[in-house]
Amino acid sequence: MKKIFTVLTVLFSVINLFAQDLNPNNESGSQRKNDIVVDPILLIAVPMINISYERILNKDMGVGINAMVTLSDEVDDFKQFSPYFRYYMGRKYAQGFFFEGFVPVTTDSYSQYDYFNNGNFYYTEKKFTTVGVGFGVGGKWIIKERLVIEASGGIARRFGTENSDYSEPVTGKIMGGIGYRF
Repeated sequence: MKKIFTVLTVLFSVINLFAQDLNPNNESGSQRKNDIVVDPILLIAVPMINISYERILNKDMGVGINAMVTLSDEVDDFKQFSPYFRYYMGRKYAQGFFFEGFVPVTTDSYSQYDYFNNGNFYYTEKKFTTVGVGFGVGGKWIIKERLVIEASGGIARRFGTENSDYSEPVTGKIMGGIGYRF
């Protein structure tokens, strides 16, 4: 009985070992499928929070959302949320060079000064929201299975800016960040 048990244990161990070797890229269902990336450069330089979350669909595709929000009172109130779709060209699981399409939803504000005949003036803060369509490129690398390094950028055409003298018809999206895959 001990010999049968030993033979079965060794047999199952060998089968398990070969089953793991047949799939060296770990493309089954056990691959980590979530990335969160933060851009420390914009946080220091602007200051602006620039954070992305991505859900990886398979080896070549992922969907996510990027949020860019200014933190300083000296800079105009700017918020941009961009859902995106990425197609990866690399050989590894959701890594390497990628193309992306995104839809930026941007809220912006500006101060409008109104003058009266008596020389007094007042200002009102105007807010507006635009939606656009954009295209971007970039690269993503995974180090030690968890640390994410990403460099990407994109440009988008904003719709609904025709009536405003204070908004640009083009917006962008940039990421030079580090993050975590889970």
